[in-house]
Amino acid sequence: MNQSGPTAEAPAPHRPLAGTRVIDLSRIVSGPLCGRLLADLGAEVVKIEPPGGDTTRRVGPEIDGVGAYFAQMNAGKRNVCLDLEAEGAPEVVARLATRADVLIENFRPGVMARFGLDASVLCAVNPRLVYCSITGWGQDGPWAGRKGAAPTIHAEAGATATAAAHRGRPYEHEVQQHADVYSALLASNAVTAALLERAATGRGQHLDLAMAQAAVYVNDWAAVSMHGPTDRFGGFDTWNYHFYPLGDGSHVTILGPLEMTFEAWARALGGEELLRDPRFATPAARSGRVDELVEALGTLTVGFADLAALERALGPGPMVAQVRSLPELAATEWARHRGLMREVSPGNPVPAAPWRSDTSEVGAAPLVRSMGADNRAVLSEAGFSASEVDELYRLGALRELQPARAEVSRRGRPGPL
Repeated sequence: MNQSGPTAEAPAPHRPLAGTRVIDLSRIVSGPLCGRLLADLGAEVVKIEPPGGDTTRRVGPEIDGVGAYFAQMNAGKRNVCLDLEAEGAPEVVARLATRADVLIENFRPGVMARFGLDASVLCAVNPRLVYCSITGWGQDGPWAGRKGAAPTIHAEAGATATAAAHRGRPYEHEVQQHADVYSALLASNAVTAALLERAATGRGQHLDLAMAQAAVYVNDWAAVSMHGPTDRFGGFDTWNYHFYPLGDGSHVTILGPLEMTFEAWARALGGEELLRDPRFATPAARSGRVDELVEALGTLTVGFADLAALERALGPGPMVAQVRSLPELAATEWARHRGLMREVSPGNPVPAAPWRSDTSEVGAAPLVRSMGADNRAVLSEAGFSASEVDELYRLGALRELQPARAEVSRRGRPGPL
């Protein structure tokens, strides 16, 4: 029957991982962001948080008691506050795992085994469980026991040395936690692949993801670096492209190797007189004068009122971008059209899922739960009786902790994450 007429109802949007239950025992970034990605895909993710709270809860700013950093990593999850050291607490996780599809943890090897919650135990009880372990160096091997955090992974996996060599600067740490974030992305990829495989085989699996290996995998110059230092990559040394001022006080970057493109850019921007300067007249003369070329080009770009004026002058060839802060980007019409940010509590926007689907609904629920807010509901759904839950509260295994209420508190980071 044709139901395409005006009375036909459009089917409700489908969430790709609807009905998938995830236990998220992880903390800080790599595991929590993996869980957030699964929540964006529609999974029911339960974050199990210790009474002391995830470290990121203490990373400012806090908006009405909810930390922005924590919100970004944990939007859309339910919350159970459980002290694994307390009597009865490991059994709670074990019982939840019997009905779960996925478990995420990022403790060092051996920690989950100490609680009787390692993959060999839980996967034996629930053979359909996809158990995802994220560590610095893997579950076995000579470095399995080493601690791993993004800054140390960057240092050991070549990222720090590569950046210093190509920028000609001393070693310095990255501002962002790349190894954590990439590990989260790859872990969520591995989990969804394991769920797809389980649909065919009926069996779950233990996923062992090493952050150091993930950092190398996402290094787009890794294969080149294996052949030794390389001074130039055929003009693709984007880390040495430059920035130029505009008349409105903003700055832009123009992509391309300056020594090769200077003449074309100078002519397009009305700077023919620069080409009569002996220092800039020929490619040979321009070689080795990068700082002078940047300064000279800047005297031209500053004469343009804004990005649009500069783009009109340069034409369709060069790729030009304005330097913006994230709030500046979020205020653009493009960001509003794409839904770049989404509020998960009043005044607390976090990045929204960056992809769209013409048939599926994607994105985290607009909420961030307080510690222990879902204790009773989650355990009841897992078959715990009210008296069992009360006993877990009495033993100190379950907690409920409300965040301090405040308009905005801007505490700094407690240290590297």
